[in-house]
Amino acid sequence: MDLALCISLTPKDTSHLGDEDLAELDSPELRDAVVRALEPLGTVRVWDTTTLSPKEIAAERRPDLIFNLSEGIYGTGREAQAPALFEWLQWPYVGSDPVTLGITHDKGYTKCILDRAGIPTPRAAVIHRPLDRALGLAYPVIAKPVAEGAGKGIYDANVVDDDAALAALVSTYLDRYRQPLLVEEFLPGREFTAAVIGNRGSFEVLPLVEIDFTAIPRSPRRVYGYEAKFTWHSTKHMLCPAKVDSGLQREIESLVIGTCEALGIRDWARVDLRLDGAGKPYVLEVNPLPGIYPELEYISCFTKSAYAAGMTFEGLVERLVRTAMERYRSDWFLPHKVGRRSGGG
Repeated sequence: MDLALCISLTPKDTSHLGDEDLAELDSPELRDAVVRALEPLGTVRVWDTTTLSPKEIAAERRPDLIFNLSEGIYGTGREAQAPALFEWLQWPYVGSDPVTLGITHDKGYTKCILDRAGIPTPRAAVIHRPLDRALGLAYPVIAKPVAEGAGKGIYDANVVDDDAALAALVSTYLDRYRQPLLVEEFLPGREFTAAVIGNRGSFEVLPLVEIDFTAIPRSPRRVYGYEAKFTWHSTKHMLCPAKVDSGLQREIESLVIGTCEALGIRDWARVDLRLDGAGKPYVLEVNPLPGIYPELEYISCFTKSAYAAGMTFEGLVERLVRTAMERYRSDWFLPHKVGRRSGGG
């Protein structure tokens, strides 16, 4: 196979960037690990979207399949940019389409879809300007930038207990992140993340990861945000397989699959959930472009789950490739097959 890896790498000169600016970008070590995993399947080219323009990528020869990890660089729809180019060129790729990627990168739009599909998700409001009235949500609440990933902008101090504290936080964050905020009712229960592989009608939920907040320093409000993921990152807070009873396991898996169906997830995703005080699970966020760092000292939740399912890193990458190839060959995917044009005058 003629394969391409599309990835957004950390630039060599980071002097003009803050720590949070780098959170969604990938390392050369991850690039090399994915390339090694792809090489048994064919030849591999690497396209770095932090240095290559869309015009330069479009000038490349058409690959048999693109392994897409590109986070994009600018804009709230940045994760959708590379797949939008591939769709335009009718080049096949691993992962969800630009519509799903654009929606899921925006926490507010994601909640609209989940609510319409009957998927339990915490009550929330999207805030575009400083607050001048109460939101009608039950405290405590947590405020998050509406279109960031990798825990950016999410800290323990983002959980507040009254209108005055929320108004002050919103004013600060609107100025800092220059985007709307999602203010969401904060659930007090256990937190899980679920790795999913598959497509419509055939999603498989891998072993659940539970976030052990006792292993995260200085987080009395139990927030799995930027500091937990990067500043204090370790494998100790990822419990996998999570210890849950069979009833909760089935309930979470049903929610996760329903979420993937509702959002049109393709090939793979990670779904984050949290329990309320009564132990009922709610979907927090959906990431159709999850991290897959493989190393034991710095491992992604998705990779941790895949390992617990008995996969190697190479086996995980190969399975994602095979899953995408099966989708392109499947009967249900006929309207979107590469080479088939829709519409017309």
